[in-house]
Amino acid sequence: MAHEIGVYDNMFSASGITPWHGIGVVLNFPPTIEEGLQKANLDWGVRLLPLYCQVPPNLELQTVPNRVVLREDTNEILGIVGANYTPLQNRDAFNLFAPLVEDKSILLETAGSIRNGRRVWILARINADGADIGGGDEIKPYILLSNSHDGTLAVRFGFTHVRVVCNNTLSAAIFGKASKLIRLTHTANIYNNLETLRDILDLAKTSFVASIEQYRLLASRDINVTDLERYVKVVFDPDFKKKVDKAQENDEGIDITLTRTQELIISLFENGIGSDLPKARTWWGAYNSINEWLMYHKGRNVDNRMNSVWFGDGYNINNRALEVAMKMAA
Repeated sequence: MAHEIGVYDNMFSASGITPWHGIGVVLNFPPTIEEGLQKANLDWGVRLLPLYCQVPPNLELQTVPNRVVLREDTNEILGIVGANYTPLQNRDAFNLFAPLVEDKSILLETAGSIRNGRRVWILARINADGADIGGGDEIKPYILLSNSHDGTLAVRFGFTHVRVVCNNTLSAAIFGKASKLIRLTHTANIYNNLETLRDILDLAKTSFVASIEQYRLLASRDINVTDLERYVKVVFDPDFKKKVDKAQENDEGIDITLTRTQELIISLFENGIGSDLPKARTWWGAYNSINEWLMYHKGRNVDNRMNSVWFGDGYNINNRALEVAMKMAA
């Protein structure tokens, strides 16, 4: 879809910045669970309805195993799902955070929907000190829950981080029990799994510390133009690394031809947000140039980029960019 924000969609931000650079409502305070539901226009539920088809020759109605997901406040059909599909209601998703919001362990920062409610997210900041990667480049820890009501995506629940200087979502290091629960399918046991997820929130701080160590390692390693170009090529073309390795084995040079997107990422490394910070000319800066492209430049419009970063291929590119940077910097 070229345009992701539907007529019934909304979002809020309690960070003092208009969410996604122009879309949504800015709050001057972290909302309660109820306020968050209202401000994000997510105080509605979905219902599963039977699906029928007309069978020739008499066009008799017969029940189909699949079911229809109906948005109850607008009566819009959001999708067709399988017989075992169990929806995660918006209120239940918010209530997962309720005990920690009430004791201020976490603060709701942004929530909303796209595609008229087919995709929903909640981003909450862990109420703890951030970490300086170097020279005033601060990172803060967050918990992200994303969900779909059209049957296209599992529930994703996990830890992520935001680079404050440019409001970019970064990859996170996930370990042990947490990594196994990062995706939950829409089946009958989804609510049992969500209860279990409450028990692993303490791992967020461990994950944050581990990720900061990775970021600081990247920030300690300078990068030259050739390695920067190779890095960008490998992130978008995994086979390029094999070509580089083969050329090095044969003591040969290799031609690096950049696409328009890759050239843009190189320019963001040179002149993008945060490029004037002390640790910008490092592998950390290279990684963040890809994240800046994902957040500000990828796709045709801002809502399309949001869908990509939190639900689509942008999420995978983000993770791959960190993984490749760690390997090449080492």
